[in-house]
Amino acid sequence: MIGILTFYQCYNYGAYLQAYALQRYLLDNGYENELINYRSRKSEDNEYRTIVSEDGKGWVQRVRILAKIVIFKVYHRKMKRSGRFYTREELSGKFYPTIIVGSDQIWCYTKEWGGLDTTYFSDGLHTDRIITYAASMGPDKWDQPHPRSIGRLIKNFSSISVRDTNTWQFAKLFHPAEPQLVLDPTLLYDFRKEERKVPLRNYILFYSDGLEPAGEMIKALRELARDNALKIVSVGKKFDWCDMNIVALSPFRWLGYFRNARFIFTCMYHGLLFSLKCNKDFAMFLNPGRENKCLDFLKRTGLENRVATDHAVLRQLFKLPIDYSPVNAFLEKQRDISEEFIRKNM
Repeated sequence: MIGILTFYQCYNYGAYLQAYALQRYLLDNGYENELINYRSRKSEDNEYRTIVSEDGKGWVQRVRILAKIVIFKVYHRKMKRSGRFYTREELSGKFYPTIIVGSDQIWCYTKEWGGLDTTYFSDGLHTDRIITYAASMGPDKWDQPHPRSIGRLIKNFSSISVRDTNTWQFAKLFHPAEPQLVLDPTLLYDFRKEERKVPLRNYILFYSDGLEPAGEMIKALRELARDNALKIVSVGKKFDWCDMNIVALSPFRWLGYFRNARFIFTCMYHGLLFSLKCNKDFAMFLNPGRENKCLDFLKRTGLENRVATDHAVLRQLFKLPIDYSPVNAFLEKQRDISEEFIRKNM
């Protein structure tokens, strides 16, 4: 039995779908596994309080947020997972012959809900072999000072794969073997049988966890929607300037909104990945904290020009279709590399 240690119990669509994708990919290829149901109480409580306090303004919106949380909890239970662990000490009593740490930004130790948790760096894990798959530092920088414990713990990994160049540089600092760049699990797995169809058509999809574009950018997006008889639809979070806000929806219905969108505007890493997966025209707005993940992958796919640096660029990108032939060829080659890493390390 393989144990997968990653983020999946949070109320985030990308986090859920990357964990689901890795679990299903491994099962489909004959590797029995379960998600290690570990998360500290501090991390869980901080996220819950933040979501309810920041997003749940007004009783109607609070009901929607609570409904979203309930939906996620239902879908968490659909995954094959271990019993619940809240501390490293509890988890250390559970043995797995092999543990995969990742995907997602499990090595981000300054920005996550619980702060530094050395469990994701191998601390206290009871296993014969431990690897990472598509690990990421998120917004943390590879060349900043790091806690000493991290350098010591990373040496425990048999093999390391990462999903961005920043984390590749970070792993090289501490591990004797060169890390492998691989794809996020959502680009390995075909979600077509899980994806839920949505009836909506003729819309621009907006996806963000709270970051908003500049006012002039919002104005330009609304003008583009009006001039092309489109609605602006936000999924997962409410923004007053959007025409529709669908806050409480399942991860697989979330996929359906990506599939049907006429155009996608996002700042999110998995918003980018599912735009590519569905071969959609899209644009991104980024702040410095998102560049480690998003700009890096845009450059690797030759799509760095899809960053809307101002409202004029956004208007240009809306009219400029993407040629997906070279992008899909790149992704196919990277899938082969990623699958080979998994085969070699299982």
